[in-house]
Amino acid sequence: MQNPNENWQVEVKGEIYETTFAELTVWIAENSLLPEDRVRRGNLRWLDAGKVPPLRPFFDAKANGTEPPIVQVNVTDAMPEHEEASVAQTQNIPVVPEESPEQSYEDPVVEDEQRVPESGSGIDQSICNVHPELQSFYACEACLHGFCKSCPQSFGSNVKICPYCGGMCKPFKEVNENAADEARIRKDISEGFGFGDFASAFGYPFRFKSSLFGGGLIVAILGYGQSAASMGSFFLIAAAIICFVLSSAIVFGMVSNTLDNFAKGDVESNFLAGLEDFSAWDTIIHPFLLFLGVYISSFGLATALILGMVWYAFNTITSQVNSQATQIAALTKESDQSSAHVEQIRQKFVRQNQGRTDVVVGADGLTDGQRRTIQEEAEFQQVNDIAKNYKKAQLESTIGKTPETQQAEMRAMLTQFAKVAGVFVILIGLAMLWGFFYFPAACAVAGYTKSFGAAINPLVGLDTIKHLGLDYFKILVMTFMLSIVNAVIGGILALVLSPFNLPGLGNLPANFAASFVGFYFWIVFAVMLGYALYKNSDKLKLYR
Repeated sequence: MQNPNENWQVEVKGEIYETTFAELTVWIAENSLLPEDRVRRGNLRWLDAGKVPPLRPFFDAKANGTEPPIVQVNVTDAMPEHEEASVAQTQNIPVVPEESPEQSYEDPVVEDEQRVPESGSGIDQSICNVHPELQSFYACEACLHGFCKSCPQSFGSNVKICPYCGGMCKPFKEVNENAADEARIRKDISEGFGFGDFASAFGYPFRFKSSLFGGGLIVAILGYGQSAASMGSFFLIAAAIICFVLSSAIVFGMVSNTLDNFAKGDVESNFLAGLEDFSAWDTIIHPFLLFLGVYISSFGLATALILGMVWYAFNTITSQVNSQATQIAALTKESDQSSAHVEQIRQKFVRQNQGRTDVVVGADGLTDGQRRTIQEEAEFQQVNDIAKNYKKAQLESTIGKTPETQQAEMRAMLTQFAKVAGVFVILIGLAMLWGFFYFPAACAVAGYTKSFGAAINPLVGLDTIKHLGLDYFKILVMTFMLSIVNAVIGGILALVLSPFNLPGLGNLPANFAASFVGFYFWIVFAVMLGYALYKNSDKLKLYR
C-alpha cells in the first residue's frame, strides 16, 4: 500500500515544491494538482501526475464526481503524536492505528492500490515486488523494482511499463547488466582522465592480437604499394594513390571505431570494426572522408600557404628567366641587323657606279676606295658584334652554364625571394602550430560524430576543447610523447636495418617495420583519446 508520508516533489511553473503523497491527494481534490502537472517520488524521474498509477484513482474519482479512495496513515509513520490530530483534521484523512502483520495480511486490498516499496540498493530485484512468491522476469530501469511477467503494463509486443513509476521495464538480467555498467562508468568518470589511462593505452592493442598483427600487416603492405609511385609509371602512380586511400581508410576507420566505442562507454571492444556488414561506404569511403576532414581542419591552412609560396617562387624564377631570354634575343637581332647594314652600303656603291666612265671599277662593281670603305665598315661592325656577343655569352652563362654561376644566381634569387616571402614563412609556422594543437580535437570530433561536416568545422572542435578543459592539454602532452617515441623507434629501425637499403627500392624491411609500428602507435593514440572522451562524456553530453 502506498506510504502516505513518503516524500514527493511537484513542479509548477518552474518551481519545485516538497510534499507527501497524502497532501497530493488533497491537492487533487481541491483541483490544485492537475493531471498534466509533473511530479516525482523520491529521486525517480519526473512524470505527468495523471500517469502515476497511485494517483490515477484520485484523478478518476475527481473526474467522475465519486468518492476518492481512503488513504490510511499509520501512526508510527506519521508526525509526532501531538500533531497527528491536526494533520488528520486539515487533510480529512482518517487516522488508523498500525496493525499487526497478521491483521494486515488478511485485510482486503483495493484493486487499484499497490504496495510501492522504496527504490534503491535495498530492493530485492530477484522477486516480484507485487507477488513476492514469484521470481522477477522484468526490472524497471528507473526505480529498479523487479516484476513477474504479468505485472508490467504491455503496449504492443515489446514495450513494458512499470506499474509504479511509469518507467520502461526490460528483462531482469539486462537491467542488472546495464546498472552494473553504469556504476562502473560513474566510478571511472569520478576518477578522471590522467596518465594512468595513457599507460593503459599502450597495452590495449595487445588485448586483440589478431587485429593488431593483421591490421599492421595490411597497412605495411599498402605502404609498399605507396612507394611504387617513385618508379614514375602512370599505372604505378595510380596504384600508389589507391594504396594510400586504402591505408588511410583502415587507419582512420580504426580511430573512428575506437572513439565511437569509448564515447558510448564501451572500453572493452575491439579497436577494429567487424567485417560482417562490409560496405564500400562504411569501410573505405566514409573513413577516408573523415581522414580528409581531420587534415583539412588541422593542416589545410598550412598546406594552402605552402602551395601559395611555391606558386610565388615559381612565378619569380620564370619571370627572371624570361627576362634574360628576351635580352639575348634582342642582342642576336642587333647582330643580324649589323650584317645587313654592311650589305646595304655595298649595294649602294654598286648602283652608284653603274653607267659611270670616269672611274675604274672591278668585277664586283666597286672601286678600290669603295672596297676599303666597305672593309672598314665591316671591321667596325665586327668589333661591335664581338662586344655584343661577349655580353650575350655572359647572359647565357647566367642561365646555368657553370656550377659557380648557378650557385651565385641561386643565392641572389633566394635572397630576393626571402625578402618577399618572409611573411609566408611566419604564417606557415603559425598554421603548423595550429595544426599540431588542433589535430587531437579534430580526430575526437570525427570519431564521436562520424560527420565530415563536423570534422572540418573548427567551431565544433574548439567547443570540444573547451569542455575537455585541462584534460586537453594532457592529451597534447601525451600526443607529443607518442610522436617522439615513434620517431625514435623509426630511427633505430632504419639504423639497424640500413644494410638492407637497395638502390631505387629503398630499405624495404625498415619501411615495413616502421609502418607496422606506426599502426600500433595510431591505436595507442586512438585509445588514449578514447579514454579522454569516455571520462568526459558527461561534459561533452555524449550518448551512451
